[in-house]
Amino acid sequence: MTNDAKAAAMPASRLGVVLIVLLTVLWGVNWPVMKIGLNALPPLTFRGAIVPVGGALLLLLARLGGLAITIRRDQWKPLLIAALFNVTGWHTTSAFGISFMESGRASVIAFTMPVWSVLMSVFFFDERLSGRTMLALVCGLGGIGILLGGDIATLGRAPLGPLFMLASAVLWAAGTVYQKKIDWAMPVLTLTAWQLLLGSLPIVGLALFYESPGLAAFTPAALGAIAFNIVGPLCFCYYAWFKIVDLYPATVAGVSTLMVPVIGVISGGLALGEPLGLGEIAALALVGSAIVLVLIVPKTPAT
Repeated sequence: MTNDAKAAAMPASRLGVVLIVLLTVLWGVNWPVMKIGLNALPPLTFRGAIVPVGGALLLLLARLGGLAITIRRDQWKPLLIAALFNVTGWHTTSAFGISFMESGRASVIAFTMPVWSVLMSVFFFDERLSGRTMLALVCGLGGIGILLGGDIATLGRAPLGPLFMLASAVLWAAGTVYQKKIDWAMPVLTLTAWQLLLGSLPIVGLALFYESPGLAAFTPAALGAIAFNIVGPLCFCYYAWFKIVDLYPATVAGVSTLMVPVIGVISGGLALGEPLGLGEIAALALVGSAIVLVLIVPKTPAT
């Protein structure tokens, strides 16, 4: 690598690490926040209240920042496909999943996403997995397995929550891998905004048709959850996630999110009294090791 290439790569690497840390914290603490919102509002209504607003705000920010917001004709099809997986599929299935189970445990199942993204990347991208990436995946999934615990038994007794969350993980992985394949002709902020706007249309339509709760359902707790979701986990985190996908291979991007369910379980325990003990601490150590392996430990220089 030339000196110029190293100089260009280092800021991107630092930016990626900062984005991953902020995304991890915000997405992690958001799981109990979503549970609070979903205790007051039906799943589609809750998602329909936040996703289009977040998309519109990001599009406005892109426009005010002087970024191009138009969509090239040949980009419409991949944009709609990506939005279907990353926004419509993810937000719909995860909202139903959280409404049927504890928020922390829901986050654990959702973040089996790296397993599916690795499998899809190898199959569709022909990505080669390094020994370090494979070790990171084993460590991370070991931590996730500890957190998953009794949910295997729960799946047989009350399957809706875990099944919805598993569907959300697969859809998210498919969207991530597909998005990585496309040579996008628009800035990341614009791409994020349009995916949220386009992906929200089916959600809003289904919410209006099937749910339509009254204004009384929008309690102060629900409005607080909506506001937090729009500003942090939706606007910032979606932008951060798409930027991370742009900076890193799909496998590394997926493994980098494994800390989110650990924070989700811990914050769920602190905020909502959900289970919290030694298992969560062990999971934190394993998942932390996975992230260090893929993001911090330097690769062996080529000889």
